Amino acid sequence: MKRRNFLATTTVAALTASPIANLFARGYRPADDGKFTLLRGNVGYYTNRGGTIGVYLPGGMPEGGVIVDTQFPESAGALLADLKAKGKLAQLAVLANTHHHGDHTGGNGVFAEMASTHVAHARAKKNLMDNLAENDKAGTVPLPSTVFESGWSTNLPDGKETISLRHFGEAHTGGDAVVHFENANVAHLGDLLFNRRFPYIDPKAGGDIRNWASVMKKIRKSYDKDTLYIFGHAADEYPVVGTSSDIKAFELYLKSLQKYVKKEKKKGTSLDDLKAKTIIIPGAPEWKFGERLRDVNLSSMWELV
Repeated sequence: MKRRNFLATTTVAALTASPIANLFARGYRPADDGKFTLLRGNVGYYTNRGGTIGVYLPGGMPEGGVIVDTQFPESAGALLADLKAKGKLAQLAVLANTHHHGDHTGGNGVFAEMASTHVAHARAKKNLMDNLAENDKAGTVPLPSTVFESGWSTNLPDGKETISLRHFGEAHTGGDAVVHFENANVAHLGDLLFNRRFPYIDPKAGGDIRNWASVMKKIRKSYDKDTLYIFGHAADEYPVVGTSSDIKAFELYLKSLQKYVKKEKKKGTSLDDLKAKTIIIPGAPEWKFGERLRDVNLSSMWELV
């Protein structure tokens, strides 16, 4: 991925994690190595395998940090080992999950015992419990101990940062949370934004692709023009950090998708024919990566319009 030139990048030791076939089939790709990137106000992010991890490291003290999402055990363990070796992290004030998917919660066991609070939206916890039970893995991944419906916040122990979580409605899942570091003005969106790649939608977990554009608009209006956003995923050669312009672009993609599918369905185009003829969504040409998920997007919207 390209990194913007104002970001400071620290390379973390490379990992060889076992591929998770079903996740990669949904459009997630493995990274060659792990990288921690500092943004501002002691907030940064870590990329390796799975959804981007958000990190808050209080200056001058290894206690009271924050981890947002946890990828898989191997990559989470590599991040923790590196931060511990550098004296950056010994205890967490908060572990937060933006939603329940395995590439965002699989490494919960690495961080959960270190955290004073483990928080997520109530539906995200239910989704995680249901998913683990369905796959005969109940009890293998630590669950959030604190849940909320609309919002939750706390002041961090260093006295320099406040973290808040907000739910804006059904979109990627029914339990998506935006995690905002208020003083640094950095917000982790989880999988509410796939940067320039077709997004994965999980209706079974309460996701609503038709409502997703409305959620993005609410987010864009709730934070200011200087907010930096961390995204869960991005297409190759696109960053996992951006601004409100990226939110607006994704909002446009979702609106264009709905308009296009509705128009074609009204014309009598079958879903199979629509998939066969569609390369890009009219009105949103930047979204052209992850072809299999393009068909999933078309099918999901088809069922709702």
